[in-house]
Amino acid sequence: MAGLDDIAPNYRKARNRWPDAPNLTKHFEALTKCWEGTQHSLIEHVKSFIECVCVTIALEHGKPQPIEPSTTELLVLALDCLGLRNTRGASKLDKALSGFNKLADALSDMRNHNGPIAHGKDGFLDCLSQDHCRVFLAVGDSLLGVVMAGLEGTEPDLLFTREDYERFKHLHARIDCFVSVDASIDYEEGLPVIVVSLTASGEEEATKLRIPPSRLLYEIDREAYKQFLALAPAELSAVEEEVEVELELELAAAEAAQAEPLVATAEARQPAEYDGRLNGLREPFAKFLDNEGVEVPAGKEFVETVLSTADKEMGTDWKQRPAEQAALKVACRRELAGLGVEAAKADEVAGKLVAWLKIYGPE
Repeated sequence: MAGLDDIAPNYRKARNRWPDAPNLTKHFEALTKCWEGTQHSLIEHVKSFIECVCVTIALEHGKPQPIEPSTTELLVLALDCLGLRNTRGASKLDKALSGFNKLADALSDMRNHNGPIAHGKDGFLDCLSQDHCRVFLAVGDSLLGVVMAGLEGTEPDLLFTREDYERFKHLHARIDCFVSVDASIDYEEGLPVIVVSLTASGEEEATKLRIPPSRLLYEIDREAYKQFLALAPAELSAVEEEVEVELELELAAAEAAQAEPLVATAEARQPAEYDGRLNGLREPFAKFLDNEGVEVPAGKEFVETVLSTADKEMGTDWKQRPAEQAALKVACRRELAGLGVEAAKADEVAGKLVAWLKIYGPE
């Protein structure tokens, strides 16, 4: 039997484009194992891999991931990011793009009809032929081919891209020749922090980065990180515990100072009309709450109240500061509990909300 790369080379090409994307890697490994094995559920693996590639491209260009989209919708989103938007007949290219959309539709239809694990089907009723399996792979390979070709010559959003540092050598030299660098050591909560000051040529104001040694090692040289971790004395855990206790005490004090009377109602807590940075997240946030099993009794008012609270807690560089993320979680937990969510559930949802906002929220 021919190998996957011989029949459909674009799967590995897509996998190699983002070598550090763990979800994409797992999908590729599962697809390869399926093809080389019984080929049971091959169609599901093909469909999932294509969807994962489309989501990766969308995130690379700063587009939020749609909630429960179809394969075709994800393909359209990915092509749109690459400047291949279907203009419904305004361009000669539209016929080709429409054809690829139909291929994506066909892939979903084949999954629904032939997939042994789709929609509760019994996987022992029918055995897919080699010809069917090759068709599934070929359809997926064609879709990946147009997507990967569209990627050539396009630049992802540098704020979100997962592509390797080496991919942007043509940009790095421009920065390295234009920036002067100074460094010093400071301390935060008794622990050392590397302060790197970057100044653009001809400018006076510097951009300062505060980097703990652990983060520098973890992001730049993972092997060195492991070596230092092995050398670090066991007593370090006591320092970590002390810092964590101090942080918890600070958060508890802030929570107590800002706490409202228990008799406060949702109407009293909620702003007259929220109009802030998280405006565009109203509907996705409502769906997030629904997915987490949180009932929204006050509807829009409930959503706006929590978003308003979250907005107030998002300080500068909050996504890079664990202390601010912890404060954000505390504030959201308090707000959810005040709006009637059971305490344990409020704590669970608040933690997930912080992770959700790190993806979809502003910097």
